[in-house]
Amino acid sequence: MRFVASKNVTGSSPFETAQIDSWVDFASQELDVVAQSLVYPIIGWSEHIPEVAAQATKDLTAALKVLEEHLKMETFLVGRSITLADIACANALVLPMRMVLDDKVRKSIPCVTRWFETCVNQPQFSKVVGPVTLVKKAVVQKASAKKAAPKAEAAPKAEAAPSMEPAAPAAKPKNPLDLLPKSSFVIDAWKREYSNAPNGDYYSTLKWFWENLDKEGWSVHTMKYNFNEELKIGFQVSNLIAGFCQRCDEVRKYAFGTMQIIGTEGAYEIVGCWVIRGNSIKPLLDANPDAEYYTYETLTKFDDAEKQLVADMWCADTTLMGKPVFDCQVFK
Repeated sequence: MRFVASKNVTGSSPFETAQIDSWVDFASQELDVVAQSLVYPIIGWSEHIPEVAAQATKDLTAALKVLEEHLKMETFLVGRSITLADIACANALVLPMRMVLDDKVRKSIPCVTRWFETCVNQPQFSKVVGPVTLVKKAVVQKASAKKAAPKAEAAPKAEAAPSMEPAAPAAKPKNPLDLLPKSSFVIDAWKREYSNAPNGDYYSTLKWFWENLDKEGWSVHTMKYNFNEELKIGFQVSNLIAGFCQRCDEVRKYAFGTMQIIGTEGAYEIVGCWVIRGNSIKPLLDANPDAEYYTYETLTKFDDAEKQLVADMWCADTTLMGKPVFDCQVFK
């Protein structure tokens, strides 16, 4: 892989190259080997041995936990685009995702699942590995038949493979936003109003929003990405805002917003607008590590100009700020 890889996937600096090499080694040693122990018996390439499968299950769970923790803060393993690190790790997980890592397991690794689907749905991946259908229920492999042991020395029963499902999480402490004074503005009511816009006319819902917004209990913020000069390729920018919204799940009860990509190929920009509980954007920054890569402005006047800006940020689908809209993600 290192020999045939083009320079654009091997790192833009010696440090990135070293990071990529570390992940390639991780794919080889921590993912590929244990994946083979679980998958090869299913496809008939090796004998199923319960003890080996149990240890492989434990090791793969540990490796996936490492990936999950890293991808909570990153869209890709190294940098802001696909590199050899993603290619190596994603390919090591293709067969496990097809046969072993079922719906229950994937609920514990949402960031890994998001990243994996982003990778394998790229044309360069699908051309080689074909379509990847995630398994709903893991394939259960029975142990190979063996000759009966003498009665005097009955063979001991193999221990059951450990479950890949995580232990029940500890109860989370109460969110500080729940401790704020009660507000008359109900965010779920606004989300329903917006989602049920008549004939897709989202602009018409803004009248309800401004009539019901509690300006003391909620705040409205606009945002701009700090590295717009790096946004060259459309699908990668779309993945960036999709990943951003996924990482905002912690504030779903307290926020609504849109992330808009405007511009054309080679010159994209990301802008957004959010309404959030409280008088600060801090809850979003605390919940989402990617949020620090944006500059925010809190709206305070709520005059016609600001109201029109919010309306366009949330509703425009053809042009915004004089530039064509390429893609939009709505967080609700």
